[in-house]
Amino acid sequence: MKVNTPLPPRQSQHSKSRSKSSSKPSSKSNPRARSKSTKKKMPTWLKAMLTGIILLVITGVGIATYLVLYANNKLPTISTVEKGGAGNQVVVPTLAPQSEPFSFVLMGVDYRKELPGMRTDVVMVGAMHPETKEAVLVSLPRDTHFSIPGYGPDKLNHFYPNFHSLHKKGQLDSPTPMEEMKVMLGKYMDLDIDHAMEINFQGFVQVVDALGGVSMNVDQNMCYRDRADGTNINLKAGQQDLSGQEALDLVRYRKSNCSPRTPETTDEDRNLRQNAVLQELVGNMQSLGGFSKVTDIIDALADNFKIDMTSTQIRDSFTTYIDINRNNIHYVSVGGDWKSPYIYINEEKLALAKQLLKDVMDGKSITPEQAAGENVADSSESAPNSAPTR
Repeated sequence: MKVNTPLPPRQSQHSKSRSKSSSKPSSKSNPRARSKSTKKKMPTWLKAMLTGIILLVITGVGIATYLVLYANNKLPTISTVEKGGAGNQVVVPTLAPQSEPFSFVLMGVDYRKELPGMRTDVVMVGAMHPETKEAVLVSLPRDTHFSIPGYGPDKLNHFYPNFHSLHKKGQLDSPTPMEEMKVMLGKYMDLDIDHAMEINFQGFVQVVDALGGVSMNVDQNMCYRDRADGTNINLKAGQQDLSGQEALDLVRYRKSNCSPRTPETTDEDRNLRQNAVLQELVGNMQSLGGFSKVTDIIDALADNFKIDMTSTQIRDSFTTYIDINRNNIHYVSVGGDWKSPYIYINEEKLALAKQLLKDVMDGKSITPEQAAGENVADSSESAPNSAPTR
């Protein structure tokens, strides 16, 4: 017998939809769903800006790494301590430029195929302190009448070439000509000199060109020609941008043999021009344009610059002093009286130069007036800095 079982009542369309909607979790009971619904999209301009910043950082790190590696490959060439690279050290210097002051002698030499031999046209003695971030650079005239126990009498610029000749003959007391210059000038300046540097004038030209030239006020018309070595100095007075060769002509000019003949200048005038050009180069080096041409500068120095520092010391010196305030670099030109064929040094100026070198090494501040030769008596009484002395 068949029994009919009644079916459940059909739900209305309204009840179905209500049931369907009630099966979805509410945003109140599900915070994750709520946050998803209320989350705002990052603006396109902000995304672009952040992406740009990230790319700049990545690019900057990549460039910095490349420059460090590039420099590291060149530093053993510049270092006379690590000829052929680390591991072939002749000496093992312990001076730490980033934490200790150091003194140095700088020779600017003239090597040219057209003119055999070596000429030392620039002789400077300097000192730098890492904590005070001050430096002094003393220019000595190339024609200085130089005579101290064991050396001279002779012109100052004759000694370095003579040391090279004695070194070749095995008759030099010091291991190298640069070392002998440190000993000799250390006695003259009453200072233990830590390092010696040599730059070829061709390197000077290349560094100036790598930095895009220098803007200088040429103090007078200059004209000099020498067919033997190709010299052709022809500068007009006034403010102008100079190439590397023109900057070299400016610092080398002494006398005229052209028509119309231009006025002669003294060794002290040359030293003042050298200092002015160096000051301008430091400013260019610290500028953004200078940093963008680092590889060209490194190349110029690698072929033409020598220093008795290890690669680590060179790198530490650069990173320590690259941001030095130009006003804290004091240029001192020691002049004197010209009595052919020598310049006889002004003893007061020499004494000032010696004191300023000692002050920097001792961590004392130097005023522009002291560096210019004013208040000479006060130089030794300048207020000491908290930096340690050596």
